Amino acid sequence: MKEVFFTGKCDGIGISHVARDCDLTETIGFYKNEYQIYYILDGERFFYQGSKSYRMDRGTLTFIDKRQIPFTNVIGGKYHERILIEVDEKWLVSMGKAMELDLIGFFTNYHGVYRLEGKHLAAVEKKLKKMEEVMAQKRSCAPAEVKNLLISVIISMLYGAGTRCEEYNMPNGKMLRYAKAREIIQYIMEHYSEVYGLEDLAGIFYMDKSYLSRIFKEVTNFTVNEFINCQRIGHARDMLLDESLSMEEISQKLGYERLSYFDRVFKKYVGMSPLQYRKSKRKKNEDEENQSI
Repeated sequence: MKEVFFTGKCDGIGISHVARDCDLTETIGFYKNEYQIYYILDGERFFYQGSKSYRMDRGTLTFIDKRQIPFTNVIGGKYHERILIEVDEKWLVSMGKAMELDLIGFFTNYHGVYRLEGKHLAAVEKKLKKMEEVMAQKRSCAPAEVKNLLISVIISMLYGAGTRCEEYNMPNGKMLRYAKAREIIQYIMEHYSEVYGLEDLAGIFYMDKSYLSRIFKEVTNFTVNEFINCQRIGHARDMLLDESLSMEEISQKLGYERLSYFDRVFKKYVGMSPLQYRKSKRKKNEDEENQSI
């Protein structure tokens, strides 16, 4: 069973308040695989980092750096009620510049589960609930108030509002499922140019396609094809900095049979074509060189 109390979004920030009584894989969000903050109001979930697991329960605040999601996620638990905040990267960058804060660095450094207690617990929970309330009212000043509350939560963490949770000893059944997904993730990372999809991986790991697809999505929040493309596009960004490589050569090295398909996938994930990306990086380097003169 799933009960949705609220979902809303404004200017790069999405909020959802949901209760679930089982471990479901579908997500409710607006900025898929963006920076996330989980606050557990009741029940439990579990957060995985490397080979370690951490229990998320009442009063825990979890920060998720989107660049680390393929290796960690919040799966497990039979019931939980939570508030989830998803933040678009562009908003984080622009707000960080305005506030003179490294907000991307914050999510990198605070990636994990934190225990809130006493006055800190009451204050943070009040702010998160207020964000939901303000966004629901849809007043003209609501986006500004929501942003102010979110920044206030982050600043409170910088001032020591929470303490990192200790490792939790997860029952073997759930860890085995997570370990298998980790094995598949590692294989894709090492063979991203040679793997072409779910059927390939099912054959390599002697697994049922449906089961492989389900546990992979559950652990990474990506489909298999999405994760393969993410790995390829990540390497493409580095290759595009090498001006000696043509677009055709890069496409082939990544495992794309057609340049047009590489172009389309890159634009989907990066927001611009490979050629535009190369030109933008070249211009940025030239500007930095000119400033240093």
